[in-house]
Amino acid sequence: MQEKELALQYDLIGRLYEAALHEEHWPALCEDIAAAIGANGANGAGSAAAMLQASAGAVAAVASEDNGWMGVLKPHLERALKLRSRLAHNDLAEHCSVAALDALATAVVLLDSGLTVLYANGAAGLLFGAESPLQLRGARLAQTASRGAQTLAHMVRRAVRCLEPDNLGGPAQGTQSLCLPRGGRLPLTLSVAPFMLAGGAAGGRACAIVMARDPEAVTASAAVLQQLFELTPAEAAVSCALAAGASLEDIAAASSVSVNTVKTHLHRVYGKTSTRRQGELIALIHGSTATLLPPHSVG
Repeated sequence: MQEKELALQYDLIGRLYEAALHEEHWPALCEDIAAAIGANGANGAGSAAAMLQASAGAVAAVASEDNGWMGVLKPHLERALKLRSRLAHNDLAEHCSVAALDALATAVVLLDSGLTVLYANGAAGLLFGAESPLQLRGARLAQTASRGAQTLAHMVRRAVRCLEPDNLGGPAQGTQSLCLPRGGRLPLTLSVAPFMLAGGAAGGRACAIVMARDPEAVTASAAVLQQLFELTPAEAAVSCALAAGASLEDIAAASSVSVNTVKTHLHRVYGKTSTRRQGELIALIHGSTATLLPPHSVG
């Protein structure tokens, strides 16, 4: 094999793996491989473009009768396509995960051992404001209200420490929870759990994930309840108000209807949700997807 031809093969093989990492490089590489195979008289030059765009399994199934260029490039095509597919899957999973976290009504923050914020969803920005016992200050999550020895910093350090290589064989670290007072308002509740960021124990980064809910802001979406249980708008409104702690009298007064009308709606809701008492209905609502998303996000 001529030195020039060998150099071209090495160049194309190197570009294959580069193109697996950079999607925009695939079209030009496809054309260059097809041209190189055709220029060297190899069989199947016209199928090179299709092979590049195919799945790794499809490439592996192609039986090449040529032991020259196709024989050299085919194993690298297979590996590059597998790598490309794996990266695309990981990228899709990452985008889906971020989108799901940003849609939640629960505040989610990822922290390192120094309380540096690695990720915060939209709900965290709303919950951890100036009046909160936990505040997002630049790149850090700061605690302004104390609760004895149980502080956010202490819990985060414990969560991160259990993921360090020297401690992986020890007892599993469970979720830690903390309740912070808010001066005349319902307290802020949060939980902290260990989280290994990207790559697993061997190559990942030990972190802590903090999840918090504002008890005063946890509301059910009437639109979701209507879809889940085929409720009427009036029945969904009664259910939401009940789940938020309102009494039947409060609901009647707010809706300008009689208490008997509210009771009628409630009994119809019982039938549609297979519940029998207010406590069962409230538990069902809070355990359903109706409280996962902010009410305004569902049309």
